[in-house]
Amino acid sequence: MSRVYFTSPSGTAELKGSERAWLGSLVNDIAIGALSLNTQGNAEQMLKFVDPAHYLYLDPHAPKRPGWQAPWAASYKTAFGVGMGGAPLVQYQGHDLGTFTVALNTALTLGNDPIKLGARIHAQCELNCWVDGPDRAWMAGIIDHGLEIGVYRRGSEDDPQGWEQVAELLRARDDEPVVLYDSIDSEGFPNAHVGGWMPAWPEGIPETHAGWDLLTDAQKQERDDRSEAWYDLTEPEQWVISMSALREKKGHGLQIRPDNWTRYHFGHGISALDLVASDAEQRLSDAFGVPA
Repeated sequence: MSRVYFTSPSGTAELKGSERAWLGSLVNDIAIGALSLNTQGNAEQMLKFVDPAHYLYLDPHAPKRPGWQAPWAASYKTAFGVGMGGAPLVQYQGHDLGTFTVALNTALTLGNDPIKLGARIHAQCELNCWVDGPDRAWMAGIIDHGLEIGVYRRGSEDDPQGWEQVAELLRARDDEPVVLYDSIDSEGFPNAHVGGWMPAWPEGIPETHAGWDLLTDAQKQERDDRSEAWYDLTEPEQWVISMSALREKKGHGLQIRPDNWTRYHFGHGISALDLVASDAEQRLSDAFGVPA
């Protein structure tokens, strides 16, 4: 799993990839626990929401066969965690809920502050989630609490996971934002693709390596020239451009802040608790605006 970097104009700290993997496993395990598939009726309830094209879909008579629940539940837990199956594992009237989104919302619903922060970091570090200067000490306090209760792991003296260093960076000052990115992002932050520095990608062409081959020579040259010009800017200038773009994404939920901490949710907002509730279909109907 990739490392997570916390960066500011004045410094950077990193969280080991093994700790991010740990956060991901916590998020998944909390959701699986909340589904409680060994509880009478819960497996049958979740079976109703499996897409018929998924390999875990069973005919309506399957629950009448003795002993079906335990092996099915074991397979379901695996599929939930790795997202395999070729079709939605959790869907409602054609709407794919996405097991990752369900797991994240479950962590936000059931978790304490360190669990909530862990879910946000795991889900949004690749998207450049961030914390503003005045809220840095607040986030550092959550990290302290997570270390104290064991949700976050310290590692060894010779090989720390990095939480202490992150908290130290956060407390170093309160007048600069701290932005996250992961080690897969070779450009880090700030970069030319965050903000309006690069020309808009042409409509109708996928923004992929294959799409690059579909650009005209003039479009390719324009992008190459603009990308090179990025490195002629000073680092403070790069920060202003990229950070301004992040601040404009208010509706994307990338700013981690205390004033919406308890209300924040991902996507449709549905958690595992909603799926096993007695009125699950009504909750799903409300979430997607379709008749129950």
